[in-house]
Amino acid sequence: MPGFIVRMDNGDLKWFPLFYYDGKYKFYPPKGEKTGREVGRDWNFKKYISGYWTPTAAPTYRRRIGGGSDLVVLDDDGDLRFYPFKEESFMCMGTGDKVGKGFRDTLDYYVAEWTGNGTSDLLVRDEDGDLRLYPWNGKEFKDLGRQEKVGNGFDKKKVPDIYPGYWTGGSRPDIMIRKDNGDLIVFPFDGKSFYGKEDIKIGDDFKPKHFQHLLIDEWLGNGTPDMLAYRDKRLHLYQFGVLDPKNEKPIRPDDYQWRSEKDFHEDWTYLVGHWRTPGRPDLITVNRSNDLWFYPFEDGVLVDLKNDKQVGNDWKVSHFFDFYPI
Repeated sequence: MPGFIVRMDNGDLKWFPLFYYDGKYKFYPPKGEKTGREVGRDWNFKKYISGYWTPTAAPTYRRRIGGGSDLVVLDDDGDLRFYPFKEESFMCMGTGDKVGKGFRDTLDYYVAEWTGNGTSDLLVRDEDGDLRLYPWNGKEFKDLGRQEKVGNGFDKKKVPDIYPGYWTGGSRPDIMIRKDNGDLIVFPFDGKSFYGKEDIKIGDDFKPKHFQHLLIDEWLGNGTPDMLAYRDKRLHLYQFGVLDPKNEKPIRPDDYQWRSEKDFHEDWTYLVGHWRTPGRPDLITVNRSNDLWFYPFEDGVLVDLKNDKQVGNDWKVSHFFDFYPI
């Protein structure tokens, strides 16, 4: 059952499944059931990295990017520790094993099935703008030595945002970057490196100061990601297509396929997940009052459920992880 793992301000973790009853999706439990069960205590780590870290009997390839079934954390000593979600809890024997060392909270961490082995792997951007790959073998992160560096030139000031996704429509993920000047560029990945591949400019003038939130997922279900972009209290839908920059112009801000009413706000939290159906994203927002509002995505638009959209209230938490327990 999909849902949220949330971290409270005191470091406790709680598990909230998303219930379906009376024809609606809610985090409020049906009569006779409880929710918000404590699944971890005193989680005061530097980073929390969700992913599909537990191998399954039948590996799932090309899984959605985002969310996960387990957590890897970065502790104060620079070690990565693995916490599998067993029996709907992190408080089980054999959890918290050290699975990597020498990491820092100044690094950026990107989770996807980079090596196509059926579990998540870790791509890291360091302080020099280099990309480094750490494959996960089910027990620890493998050190590739000299082959660890798989890309360079992704300085955080010039490239504030990196978005993993199956941008070229293949079986392995790639990345789209957003540059400080608003350009959107795809860099294909072959499972080993970003070097030697031709980058593809797919958009321009999407500056972070104008588009504060980019919500990436396969919104239209056509095998490649699309983008819901926030600007001026609206969400705008932009369909992705692999373009030849020599023959076609990249998408521009006025090329949106749909846009919402002015019902959204910059300081809300936006949480994309596959809440109803695997392979189909929907949106949950957390507003200024810490209420959770649910927006199904149907037929190319976000559906405003009006008075029925609230699915939770008083969620004063520090971290959200959309979770899909195995």
